[in-house]
Amino acid sequence: MSAPGEMNGGTANGYHASRLERLVHWAHSLTYERLPADVVDRTKAFFIDWLACAVAGRGHVSVTSMVEYAKTMGPSTGKCEVIGFPDLTTSAAFASLINGASSHVVEQDDLHNSSMMHPATVIYPTALAVAQDVGASGKEFITACVVGYEFACRAGEFLGKAHYENFHTTATTGILGAAATSAYLLRLTEDQFLSSIGNAGTQAAGLWQFLLDATHSKQVHTAQACAGGVFSAYVSRSGLLGPHDILEGRRGMAATLASVDPEPSFIDAQLGAKWSVLESSFKWHASCRHTHPSVDALIALMEEEKIKFNDIASITAHTYKAAISVLSLSAAAETVHQSKFSMGFVLAVAAKNGSANITNFTEDALSDPELRTMQKRVTMVLDPKIDAVFPAKWLGRVTVTTKEGRRVTKNVDVVKGDPGWTLTKSEIEGKVISLARYGHVQDLSLFEATIQRIWNLEVDKEIRGFVFS
Repeated sequence: MSAPGEMNGGTANGYHASRLERLVHWAHSLTYERLPADVVDRTKAFFIDWLACAVAGRGHVSVTSMVEYAKTMGPSTGKCEVIGFPDLTTSAAFASLINGASSHVVEQDDLHNSSMMHPATVIYPTALAVAQDVGASGKEFITACVVGYEFACRAGEFLGKAHYENFHTTATTGILGAAATSAYLLRLTEDQFLSSIGNAGTQAAGLWQFLLDATHSKQVHTAQACAGGVFSAYVSRSGLLGPHDILEGRRGMAATLASVDPEPSFIDAQLGAKWSVLESSFKWHASCRHTHPSVDALIALMEEEKIKFNDIASITAHTYKAAISVLSLSAAAETVHQSKFSMGFVLAVAAKNGSANITNFTEDALSDPELRTMQKRVTMVLDPKIDAVFPAKWLGRVTVTTKEGRRVTKNVDVVKGDPGWTLTKSEIEGKVISLARYGHVQDLSLFEATIQRIWNLEVDKEIRGFVFS
């Protein structure tokens, strides 16, 4: 890098590389051949999962408004595809913007537990757009996605719970992952790569206010993280310098965006041995991930105890502080999207349907008096033991009191979709076909063929053909 002498992740001529510089050096030199087989397989699986989420969310106003914006401001034709809009091609910046928004609409994109962020929804839109812009291969695409996961997730782990209380980490560290993904595909020098991260970090933003009034800024967060990451890499390639220590610097992200001292070792610990993509979870339920431990516990409890929906007098969800902080903002559940962030409404849906699938959250559900009554019978309670292990573990416990006065409790230690209870290949494919149907994909056979193609993506010479009518 710009330090004197040869920088190899340690020191050179007395110069001590920062943790971020060591991460950049590792990422810059990473090749597909150095990726373990399970890392490659999981990266392809999350690409399939992400693609289906993007198709499912394409009709939302947050997405269609960005399509109109791109048509107004961007090129009418370009190298890059917009998922679900076969007649629109554009630049990498606008394609990543729109695809980043659409994949975060239906709340079924992946989650990295310990960083409290959704990496796929910022990594894959960016990788797809830049790969199409530069003509990258399947192997290069996969490797760039792995790199993006490391930057986004490690930065989220570094900033920690204190940061998450005030900022949507998917936005604030997602832009770092998008910049790293772009920098890798653009084959930037290490200095340019480091500038990309610095330029991305100085744009980091994403506030929780949207949950209070049921608005669409959550999709703005992911869209702008993607587009900002693309911008950061491309301008850095052209010589625009970014801060070298945007994470740990005296006026960097930790100093300004985290109220409690973060843990720096997360930035560069076990590089090449600890893989963020292997630590990430599929979302089985179509609701905020903070509700999932309680949903799993409630469904299991009702099945085991043979409790029916109409038997329930009240439900208590014992959970952690972050869940209460986020989910209490959307307690009213006024829109379909906001309802997915209301613990009361989500547990009411799960209790009535035995599931919390994408088809369970509808306008009709919002006007269902039975769901609204049950929603009011749900209470969230802070559990200090559960809170103490968050975010390394997302645990939950549910207590149900029946109308007859019976009181039963169920704990959940591993959530369905987590690495410890991951989805099978058939479950992944079943989930994504369901999402494609929800997104009104006309040619499901083409979508299914695309899924099979992605399972073998490393043989592809170019990354194209991901649009669906």
